[in-house]
Amino acid sequence: MASDTATLNTTTLAPTGGMVTAARIYHLIVALVGTSALTISLIISATSPVSGGALNGIIFTLSYFTVWSNIVALVVNWLLFANPDRDGKAFRWIRMTGLVMIVITGLIYALILAASANPCGWGVYTNLGFHYIVPWATLLGFLVFGPRPRFTWDLVPKMMIIPVIWLAYTLLHGLMTVNAPGNTCSNVPLAQGVNFYPYPFITLDYDGTGGPSPLIPGVEAGGYAGIAINLVIIIILGLVMASIFVGLDRLLSRGTKPTPL
Repeated sequence: MASDTATLNTTTLAPTGGMVTAARIYHLIVALVGTSALTISLIISATSPVSGGALNGIIFTLSYFTVWSNIVALVVNWLLFANPDRDGKAFRWIRMTGLVMIVITGLIYALILAASANPCGWGVYTNLGFHYIVPWATLLGFLVFGPRPRFTWDLVPKMMIIPVIWLAYTLLHGLMTVNAPGNTCSNVPLAQGVNFYPYPFITLDYDGTGGPSPLIPGVEAGGYAGIAINLVIIIILGLVMASIFVGLDRLLSRGTKPTPL
């Protein structure tokens, strides 16, 4: 029986013994990095002379997918700090959602956005936390500490709920005429009376090209058709990423299926 129990603990990868403490410390560090990066970013946005006011600066900061994904990831890390063996329908959903969103954030930033980034001051820390530490530390925590098995195939489409809400909000917000905060690091002033989109690949008329910057070179179109193409690519990437996590969850737990809830 002792051997069977040890095998069960290994395949499900729920931290036991000293690993519980290690998992708590690990998730606490990741959660603190994410929480501090978010707090500092909001303070910078609220106090920047080119933010258009504290509320305007905060709203725009909270409009980025990066921030949404980091909020979900830090919530998950706080939950796992409190209980490294956590389970439940809501947890399984937010765990997969957080993993997919934060890994996509890390990938898109590294591959597309990092080259044009120009952080300065405390922004260097928030950039490091948002785009490097939290994404890859969250992924590493899943691989090392689990807990698993937790993922089922029905979670794959459900994982898209928060990203789709963000996409809808972003497109509706882009239709409004707003005052977009500038950037003191790049000497970009407040832009008054503009249509704001947070990323080049979702901007209706990026750099006067008549369409968004393509996520895949050559796969592009003008106006909303170009945005639609990029959104389809993002949705496919999310579904593929979620499917990979289901596979990893099953593989690393040696085929053991999650407990039905």
